Amino acid sequence: MALLAVIVWWSASSWLQQHPGWVAVEQAGWVAGIVSAALGAVSAAAAVLALRADRPAARPQPMLKKLVQVGRVPPAASWLQDRRECFDLQAMAKPKPGMGVQILAGMGGVGKTQLAAQLVRHLVERRRLDLLVWVVAANQDAIVTRYAEAARVVGLAESGDAPTDGATRLLSWLAHTDRRWLIVLDNLDNPADATGWWPPTSASGHTVVTSRVRDDVWTSDTRAVTQIGLFHPEEAIAYLHSAVVDPGRQESAAELAADLGYLPIALAQAAAYIRERRLTCVSYRHEIADRRIRLRELLPDPTALPDEHAAQLDATWSLSIEAVDRLEPVGLATPILHLAALLDPHAMPMALFVSSATLAHLTNAAARSEMVTPHQVRRTLQNLHRYHLIELDVAAGLIRMHALVQRAARDHVNANRLQGAGIAAADALLQTWPDSECESDTTAVLRANVTALHHRTDSLLHTSRIHPVLVRAGISLGGTGLVAAATDYFRSLSKLASDHLGRDHLDTLEARREAARWLGRAGDVAGAADALVSLLSDQLRVLGPDDPLTLVTRNNLAVWRGAAGDATGAANDFSELLADQVRLLGEDHSQTLTTRNNLAYQRGQTGDTVGAVQAFAELLADFVRVLGPDNPQTLIARSNLARFQGLSGDIGGAIDGFSRLLPDVRRILGPGHIDTLGTRENLAYFRSHVGELSEATTALAEVLKDRLRIFGPDHPHTLTNRLRLACCRGMAGDPAGASTDLAELLRDQIRVLGPDHPDTLVTRREVICWQDRAGGTFEVVGDLQEVLQDMLRVLGPHHLETAFTRRMLTRVRAGAEDRAGATEILAEPDTGDVRLGGFSGE
Repeated sequence: MALLAVIVWWSASSWLQQHPGWVAVEQAGWVAGIVSAALGAVSAAAAVLALRADRPAARPQPMLKKLVQVGRVPPAASWLQDRRECFDLQAMAKPKPGMGVQILAGMGGVGKTQLAAQLVRHLVERRRLDLLVWVVAANQDAIVTRYAEAARVVGLAESGDAPTDGATRLLSWLAHTDRRWLIVLDNLDNPADATGWWPPTSASGHTVVTSRVRDDVWTSDTRAVTQIGLFHPEEAIAYLHSAVVDPGRQESAAELAADLGYLPIALAQAAAYIRERRLTCVSYRHEIADRRIRLRELLPDPTALPDEHAAQLDATWSLSIEAVDRLEPVGLATPILHLAALLDPHAMPMALFVSSATLAHLTNAAARSEMVTPHQVRRTLQNLHRYHLIELDVAAGLIRMHALVQRAARDHVNANRLQGAGIAAADALLQTWPDSECESDTTAVLRANVTALHHRTDSLLHTSRIHPVLVRAGISLGGTGLVAAATDYFRSLSKLASDHLGRDHLDTLEARREAARWLGRAGDVAGAADALVSLLSDQLRVLGPDDPLTLVTRNNLAVWRGAAGDATGAANDFSELLADQVRLLGEDHSQTLTTRNNLAYQRGQTGDTVGAVQAFAELLADFVRVLGPDNPQTLIARSNLARFQGLSGDIGGAIDGFSRLLPDVRRILGPGHIDTLGTRENLAYFRSHVGELSEATTALAEVLKDRLRIFGPDHPHTLTNRLRLACCRGMAGDPAGASTDLAELLRDQIRVLGPDHPDTLVTRREVICWQDRAGGTFEVVGDLQEVLQDMLRVLGPHHLETAFTRRMLTRVRAGAEDRAGATEILAEPDTGDVRLGGFSGE
């Protein structure tokens, strides 16, 4: 080609020399133009030949004198927020060596396309692009077609060339050109579509991909991944303040943003609906909270969607769902989503989805002839995670799902399928529940899922009966120390059961019994006894006197009568109950043995601690014979035996009993079980009464640390632990520190348990004693008289704590003339007055 150019130039020069006059007349410049045009034509011909010979080094650069754009870049969204991810995108404008592809991954509707378009505008405004190719990468054909179009625009292909030829030439040229280029593959949700068509890694250009597919699919040393999430709260609020326009309609914008989960597309379509209907953020919140209204009804008309949205919010994720359902194992994604859509969006245990209840439901929902396996479920969950429909936290064993994705899924499932998914979810929750409430983090997550499930399935969980998982959730509340919350929960559940099933239904009666139980544990022992009297009357009428449930209520009523201070009356009730249980159930029935335990306990509470020790020794032998040495009830009997040994004055026997019990409860129940912690605490408490104050203080502090970690600061046992630790520190020589700790404890007990709870009254008394010994100015006699009056009102005259406070007041009055002596009496350990919580079983 170089030789051809020389020949052309030589021929033209010779002709001009032979016709000098013509040049003068027609002007030399015009002739020079002809020559230049001829040379240009020769160069173009050379370029075409070089391309056809596939010699990249010999290809010319297309003449890109200004930006060449192929494909339409979406316009900026209205009220576009300057999102934090944009700072990363602007850094992307300067690609790193060897890093050719930037992936923007995120769930549908988070604004990935807008962020890519924002990067494009950033580069164009700064004149840092010569070629831009925007590809809507719906499939491989769309990618190849757009590449071929770009090849024709820049002169690398002709209109008659096959698309694959043009696309191949474009990619070959991009690998060698020094022109600045950017390829955007928008919505590349199937990475396989780009196989064989990835733009090259080049120092002069780079590629941006937006995708719903999660970042772990894109792992490569030539690709960088930016995870695009939701709006930050302040961004979402700022958007609504701008998009709603009318300041008078912006009230509760922050709350609406939270309701919508800070999802950009949801905020945009909600704002458009608000503008269209002239609503306020407050009224829209009311509408979206109404579960009877489908999500589609709360969105603008499809013909008027804002910012060129392709679909209404509820259909945003349909492509992702369809893609996952096509993956192996085929057909499981949709029923799994339907089940997940009924649970807590913030944390669903993965174990729920591989329980036998869930596997059976999925087998039926997917019309499988063979049972779905846990492996197939885990694989489907990974596929859903891959497409951003859920988020797997494998380390924590949890699944998260955006609340609006859940709502869209619920809107598209019929009532029969919804009912099946709801019952399966309830059964799975019950199967997953741990035996012990010491796994407080796990049980809190399970309770949250029960609450969400109950809220979203209305009456599906109490059509013919109350589903047992609802009862289990309430017991869990109380078991983790939330006794007041458990009381309110079962009151609501009993009303619900009464409304749906009738006042005399067994489930209604059970909910009433649980409400009374937790009312008593919350401190209202008289209220618990009154509630059980009413319940017993109904059970005698409905079930009869010999029904096992009637016997259980009689037991519980006696327990709370004893706790209210009537130990003698409670002991009589247990004696009568025991005779009936022996007649109906037999001497070795577990309920019969429990009643014997409670009878011995109340016998000790009346002051006959020696008789209680003898009764527990006999009972323990029967527990070992009937239930075995490792049964939890056997362990409780051993604990009560040690307790009453201490109360009878045998401190050494109590220490020996708890010392031998501790390794067994650790082995059988686990180190974090509530009874294990109680055994450690009781052992330390008795040791403090034989002068081992330093060791006891350290042990009580260690138990408190574990209680705080496992059960939290408001559990009643945690509060009792603080009481004993403070008193132990006082006896060890720090009355001022004990006084301060007890005053703080009293404030917390009033807040958590209420002013009339027995534990609160005990702490009031101890505060008076230790403040006096620390040199306070309190009127000890008058203050103790006030506490005694409250104990008489709440606990009755025969309760152990009432009796102890009366004796303490007598001592103080007797020593009133010797102030120092009186305060020493107050702090003096008295083995006959050791006060220690025991077990009287409900």
